[in-house]
Amino acid sequence: MHAGLFVTLETESRFDITAHLAELTAQVLAARDAGFDSLWFPQHFVTGPDMRQFAASPIMGYLAGISGGMRMGTAVLLLPMLNPVLLAEEAATLDHLTDGRFVLGVGLGYRDSEFAAMGIERKSRVPRFREYVQAMRLLLSGDHVTFHGKYVKLDDASLSMRPRNPSGVPIWIGGTVPDAVKRAAELGDSWQGAGAMTMDEMRRWWTLFHDTRVELGKPLDYPRQVSRECFCGPTMNAAIDLARGPISAKYERYATHGFGGFDGGADAFRQFAQDRFVVGDEAHVRDELQRYRDELGATEFRFRMGWPGLPQDEVLASIRRVGKIVASL
Repeated sequence: MHAGLFVTLETESRFDITAHLAELTAQVLAARDAGFDSLWFPQHFVTGPDMRQFAASPIMGYLAGISGGMRMGTAVLLLPMLNPVLLAEEAATLDHLTDGRFVLGVGLGYRDSEFAAMGIERKSRVPRFREYVQAMRLLLSGDHVTFHGKYVKLDDASLSMRPRNPSGVPIWIGGTVPDAVKRAAELGDSWQGAGAMTMDEMRRWWTLFHDTRVELGKPLDYPRQVSRECFCGPTMNAAIDLARGPISAKYERYATHGFGGFDGGADAFRQFAQDRFVVGDEAHVRDELQRYRDELGATEFRFRMGWPGLPQDEVLASIRRVGKIVASL
């Protein structure tokens, strides 16, 4: 069983951004020392003025030097808004910085403000996504690439840097609706889910992903990653008291973009968190991780363990506790 740390690049504007970078660095070092296997990075644009967020690529390059050979991946980059040639160039370099252990996680994106700011019509996101994945796979696995699509035109193109992995870079595709999961099975090497899915939702999507792979004759030796909001405290009540406010604020922000949230009260948090989050003491966290392993066949976890407003010492203590639990499974 493997554990990955979702690196929380965002913070509220009221907090010092330089201090936040120092905290992220300390969290990565704590995860490395606790036996975590991987680091995962999100992407959003134009999040200000209330929220500030580091750009993923430069932070990955910075942290690769202290990660001790941990795998690095993105969860997820907003592919239709990006230049696929530039992204392939960056992915190849990151693959070298991680000793061939980089995973390119991509998704469609959903925030209208981001599409508008990046000058991309939202209605074009699916055909762009398909073309971009196809073009990047060719660029990352060979030279002298010619590709003519509606959005990408390449003539005898070769990347400046080939990835260390001779077969290219694994592409994991995110999505939370049937068409997106089927597209992940068709175009990707694995599927990435959201952090607040219930067990039944994840079971349904993993089954759809697997069945689609079977129908298409795709390889079935893919990793099964489970993404969770995770906080392990000294006691059950302490864990909930510490994590409830920061996590609730995160999901209130999600609600402004059309995702469901909750009112932040203790009872609402407990109800919403059940079967979605892993928040509790060591015994509870161990039981939940075993449940995901046994019922979903999870081979690895991606944990978001820090949120704006949660004290740094509590984040680090939680990382150490979870690392000990994962090592015992």
